[in-house]
Amino acid sequence: MKRRYFRSVTRFLLLMLLVQPLTLIGAPDDSQRVTVIRAGRVITGTGEVLEPGEVVIEEGKITLVGNQLEYPKNARLIEAPGQTLMAGMILARSSYGLQKLSRNGTHCNESPLRQLDEELMPWEDFLEAGFVAASLVPDGSGFPGHAVVVKTTPESSDRILNASAYLPFNGRSPNGIYSSIEKGFGAARGEIEKVKKAREKWDKEQEEAKKKAEEEAKKKTGDSASGEEKGGKPEDGKPDDEKPKEFQPPKMNPAVIELVKILEEKDDALPIVFFAQNPGLILHLDSAISSVKELKDRDPLSIFILPGSRTGAFHKVSKLLTERKATVLVPPALSAFPDTYMRIHIPVALARSGCTVVTLPAADNLTGMRGVPAKLAELVRYGLSREDALASVTLEPARLLGLDDRMGTVEQGKEPHFVLFDSDPLEPGARVMKTIIAGEVVWDREDR
Repeated sequence: MKRRYFRSVTRFLLLMLLVQPLTLIGAPDDSQRVTVIRAGRVITGTGEVLEPGEVVIEEGKITLVGNQLEYPKNARLIEAPGQTLMAGMILARSSYGLQKLSRNGTHCNESPLRQLDEELMPWEDFLEAGFVAASLVPDGSGFPGHAVVVKTTPESSDRILNASAYLPFNGRSPNGIYSSIEKGFGAARGEIEKVKKAREKWDKEQEEAKKKAEEEAKKKTGDSASGEEKGGKPEDGKPDDEKPKEFQPPKMNPAVIELVKILEEKDDALPIVFFAQNPGLILHLDSAISSVKELKDRDPLSIFILPGSRTGAFHKVSKLLTERKATVLVPPALSAFPDTYMRIHIPVALARSGCTVVTLPAADNLTGMRGVPAKLAELVRYGLSREDALASVTLEPARLLGLDDRMGTVEQGKEPHFVLFDSDPLEPGARVMKTIIAGEVVWDREDR
């Protein structure tokens, strides 16, 4: 009877094992499973276009890019027939959704994340437009804070991609530029002098203490000799509180530490990105910077943001930027020479002259972000190569923000952040269909 019961129980357990999901006997869960995206077309950003194309993702990295690839049978598939996959777009400068808390003056230590309210942030707008990352900057004139690069996924535990990407410098008037430069770098110089004087004082005190200790040592030596004659013992060593200590510099004003690093040419100094309300202000910037004695023989500014204005001294600024081989963040738009009907496409002219162009939306809102593909197509119509146009919203902003080893192209070893269009992204009317961050579909037009 017992044997018959044992055989029945054994058969039941074997049957249960056969019908249970594989995860119960050691198969990987969804978070560990290989993900494969099949698209009608893959623009890698490295010069290769695959039709059709496949991207294999494993453990948070792109492991294979090609077609007819080999991957596990249980891989999770994201099918996108007839759609074009490219690297997710990156917004190099934005204050969209931040509370209107404006700071004027020098506040280099301030983070825009202090202005961020999760409930008010329009993350879905970024995702709908195909932006997987955004460099958030505080609003205001002068040095209102530093830029922070974040993934555009709401409430992500690993959202921050770069906690300090660059130092925005916003110029709104010639007087404002001169004042901000003078006060900001003047305060930084004062902090350097404060530390220098403290060091000099400490060195002097150490020297005096050393002399005093030597005199006391001589005196004690004489006393010890007399003591030995009387049967006493000489003292050995110094008390711990009399031993020399390391110099402790006074704390600097955190609002100007980044400017101190620039003056002292530190390796970790943040680059300054100058935003000109009108192009002519760049001419005033050079004059203001030359008034800082430490910067007179070197030019710390090579990254500029131009407005989307259709009028202004763009032709003069264009020459200046070309000489610098500058990186220029600019909305693509036709501009006119002053008092003429002659047109010039500034981003194309700068790119042809050797500058690096990073495309910004025409407006810092959903409408502006939605219009980026059409603006990229405009760049191509006026002479920019397709590759450079797409790189201006993918690889180039990634380089600017120190992320080009992680994103900006679709290639092995990089993180899987993509955008899928319903057609070629540079065709009129192209629409974002899916936005993928870290291998997960975070926005899908078909679900709307």
